[in-house]
Amino acid sequence: MKKVLFTAGFLLQVFLIPSTTRSQQLNNSLVQVADSNLILPPAWAFGVLYGGYTNQHETIKRVDSIMAHQYPIDAYWIDSWFWSHADKGIGPHKYIDFVADTIGYPDRKKMWGYLQQYGIKGGFWTWDCILETGNEKAFHDFKKQGYFSSVYTNKNSWHNKGTSTAMFQEKAEHPGTACGNIDFDNPAAVAYFKQQMKRFFSEGADFIKLDRTSKISTCKAMFEMSQEFGLETKGRGFILSHTGGMETEEYKRYPTKWTDDTRSDWNIEQPLLKFNPWVPAVAFKENIAMFTDPGNPSSRIPFLTNDLGGFDMGFTAKPEEELYIRWLQFSMFNPITEVFSQPENPTANLAWNYSERADSIFRFYAHLRMKLFPYIYSYAHRSRLDGKTMIGKLPGQLYEYLFGDEILVAPVYVRGAVNRQVFLPAGNWFNYWTGEKLAGNRTHIVVAPIQQIPLFVKEGSIIPYRNYASSIEKGNNKELFLDIYSDKTGSFTLVEDDGLSNEYLEGKYTATRIELKKSGITILPSTGSFNGQLLKRNWTIRMYNSKKPKKIWLNGSTVKFSYIPEKKLLTIETGEISTSELQHIRIK
Repeated sequence: MKKVLFTAGFLLQVFLIPSTTRSQQLNNSLVQVADSNLILPPAWAFGVLYGGYTNQHETIKRVDSIMAHQYPIDAYWIDSWFWSHADKGIGPHKYIDFVADTIGYPDRKKMWGYLQQYGIKGGFWTWDCILETGNEKAFHDFKKQGYFSSVYTNKNSWHNKGTSTAMFQEKAEHPGTACGNIDFDNPAAVAYFKQQMKRFFSEGADFIKLDRTSKISTCKAMFEMSQEFGLETKGRGFILSHTGGMETEEYKRYPTKWTDDTRSDWNIEQPLLKFNPWVPAVAFKENIAMFTDPGNPSSRIPFLTNDLGGFDMGFTAKPEEELYIRWLQFSMFNPITEVFSQPENPTANLAWNYSERADSIFRFYAHLRMKLFPYIYSYAHRSRLDGKTMIGKLPGQLYEYLFGDEILVAPVYVRGAVNRQVFLPAGNWFNYWTGEKLAGNRTHIVVAPIQQIPLFVKEGSIIPYRNYASSIEKGNNKELFLDIYSDKTGSFTLVEDDGLSNEYLEGKYTATRIELKKSGITILPSTGSFNGQLLKRNWTIRMYNSKKPKKIWLNGSTVKFSYIPEKKLLTIETGEISTSELQHIRIK
């Protein structure tokens, strides 16, 4: 893989900047932020998350398979079958009874414990109502205490003793059963609901997948449960909910949201598959636009994700491989990445079930995402600090977007396409795969073989990477890599915190600004502080298309470097140095 970064032969210098009082200012006062409504998900949520309709045995088996295929995994949730696996999702038995399925999950504590030993967070599905049939005790308990906002007759075949799952619903009418909507605007009802749910967290669960509603009061209650009871949250709760619920700015306090039960098809304009009418009219192409269309309310969601590969596959035996590959490439450049599908999907949207090619491509992009964590997490913070979402919209371009300020992503959404038209904004851009320098403010036709999603990096960009780890919490920032694109001016601010607590809300995080100028590179000392921050770090600066230097000095002493002539790749290693007093590097 060739990348063009620096023009050959210029003099690079990295300067030491002494500490300032900014650190004390950050630590002794609340930090002013552009979007105070925004609450960050825990750091682990920016890795790769998975969900499925699996019992205890199947859950452990699937997690084992994910790890065996060398995929990263940060979390796994069990969807609706958590309550009634024996019914194979046809409900409403035990949806919800506050007991859950003791047949499919004979030892939930053991199951969650198995995940925890690998650093994997466990979650489960729930919703905001109780059906009477199959849940009589819980239903009448809540009704008697006045904890329902309303009661109605539910005739949905899926959650009303339907004879089939969502994909193959019967068309016949069902008699219905009483359904009580829990009153999450009533503090007493909320408190009682939390106490009924507490046991599942005490068994070892950490987070919630919330279905059916995204009403603010409901999200708040679910979020607080994770925050209060999750064994490993340390105060920073996590839920995954629908894209609705944006009645007020307060919705940003209860991340993350996904784009609903997307159709596993290329587009809705020329559908290749037939779907049930209840499935939202959103396929792959439309899903991309949910992130990029300023007119779509979902594009304002800071931490938006989607079911990688699509949720519903229609009346077919198996989704197609090409669509899956193109979808996974797009999903790896979402603010949050999660893998999920309806239970009838024989692949479960796990790449190895498609083909060896899909397996290899998934692994490559999933590993790349994990390496990009310092970049992604910095932008998560900057969404709050700068008031900008991680996904940057491009005027008039619904099917390409900025991932942060430095990276442009252009998903291939046309079946059979091996190239695509890409509009590059003003400035110069580098093709991530070839290193070709392209002029901005114009349209280009770029090649896009099945293994490549078109990616471009803006000239002057500084992109931090770290070493690969199979989960976010297993990785660390002790060694960071800086890929720098050309000798033009640019900057990047690396933001770090403890990843789990809410202390960042009080300004307990560090910011490390890196500036690129003609005279060289300046890495300012980290400002701020947090519990567990790094006092020393290894920096590796990677420059491409560079001539072999004669010497490189670090504080007057020669420093280690390597040079690969065929790639014109120069790599400089600082060794372990203080994060508060960085060094002066001179290249000749």
